[in-house]
Amino acid sequence: MDDKNRHLSEAEILEITKKAMHKTFGDFGLDESYTGRNKGGLGGFVEENIFKYAANSDDNPDFIDAGIELKVTPIKRNNDGSLSSKERLVLNMINYKSEAVATFKTSSFYKKNRRLLIWFYLYSMGVHPSQFEITDYYLLEFENSLQYKVIERDWNIIHKKIASGKAHEISESDTEFLAACTKGANSKILVEQYGSDIKAKPRAYSFKSSYMTYLYRNMIHNIAPYSPLISEDEWMKNPLEEIYKEKMAVYHGMTQTQLSRRFGISSKAKQLNFMICQRMLGISGNSKATAEMEVAGIIFRTITVDKNGRPTESMPFKAFEFEELINTSWDESTIREEFVDLKLMLFVFKEIDGVISFDKIVFWNAPNSVVDGTIKQMYESCANLVRSGDAFYFDSKGKVKDRFPKEKRDNNGVCHVRPHARVEADHYILPVADKVTGITSYTKQSFWFNKDFIGKILSNI
Repeated sequence: MDDKNRHLSEAEILEITKKAMHKTFGDFGLDESYTGRNKGGLGGFVEENIFKYAANSDDNPDFIDAGIELKVTPIKRNNDGSLSSKERLVLNMINYKSEAVATFKTSSFYKKNRRLLIWFYLYSMGVHPSQFEITDYYLLEFENSLQYKVIERDWNIIHKKIASGKAHEISESDTEFLAACTKGANSKILVEQYGSDIKAKPRAYSFKSSYMTYLYRNMIHNIAPYSPLISEDEWMKNPLEEIYKEKMAVYHGMTQTQLSRRFGISSKAKQLNFMICQRMLGISGNSKATAEMEVAGIIFRTITVDKNGRPTESMPFKAFEFEELINTSWDESTIREEFVDLKLMLFVFKEIDGVISFDKIVFWNAPNSVVDGTIKQMYESCANLVRSGDAFYFDSKGKVKDRFPKEKRDNNGVCHVRPHARVEADHYILPVADKVTGITSYTKQSFWFNKDFIGKILSNI
């Protein structure tokens, strides 16, 4: 195998691409011996078995003459039938020392990825990759896109930390589209950085999964289910946090009653604050995001605090599957990805003498020390309990209970595990039958931030 096919023209590259659509990897020779650990994964397979050149990691785009970098990435079908990106799109490794002295247009990111040919395939848990269907492709030329200014702004945020000797402080939630994700088989591996004796985790540029979902839905299939609050032109000029704070300032100090009257809400349901915030954002129904929030991966939540600023309840996140818990390492888990990318927009309501008023919005990113510290420890503790079949027991009334960390019983200062299901019968399968109770499924669970930790978030900001 030689590298002559790295010199294919754009027309030749796209012709091969079009012929691959709606075929499986098995159609190109992938068989049951594939374990997912092969060099380059499915991307490497496409390079070597479809485009017929050796997988590489040099500084040039994969197709040198056409200036096109090839990427292969999964999409998944959600419970509601919609399709979204399964994971971030990892791009090129960051050399902290050379990148520190680069400009955006001389950076390794720009030179390697300014023209990305992205192949999408449909992932399904429990199905061998040979059966995955290649569904769509997209040639992303971000320099000509409406999102160019945001991507450049993200790069500058990452670059500022690299150039100031603070690569060890980089967080994936610092940015909106482009992130610097940790990269390495062992999370304990550290490398030298520019301008500091402190070593940092190796990282690669990546596009966030929320941005990849946007590309797949909006750019390929023209699906735009979310309402925009701001114009794209406005967003390109200023960071979303600044824009949202300015737009929400008009509601500061208004009571729940005043806001309900303003937005024509007659409900007295528990979700009233959530409904009010939806109206503030210009959305309704089951929507939980504006278009720009969805693309930037911003999650909005409502928090009620008492007159002393103490939150009145804990905060839940997505339910996790027990199968992933025991079969996926922390570094590769979707749970880690969710918290690493976490950018919360908190709508804070304050209750004083029975009157609830809108106080402010607060933005918060999860620090690396929390994600790869306390949350990781809890993930691995839960995984060990399920894997060993020791996660459950019978209480004094003969009811099945779990041994997952609880807010009061096992307070680690950050998070705990609680049910996250509409009804108790809403279960996930247990891959390992429990030794004591014999159960093979259990009510859906999720990670929750403790009330006191939410209080610290609000007081620190």
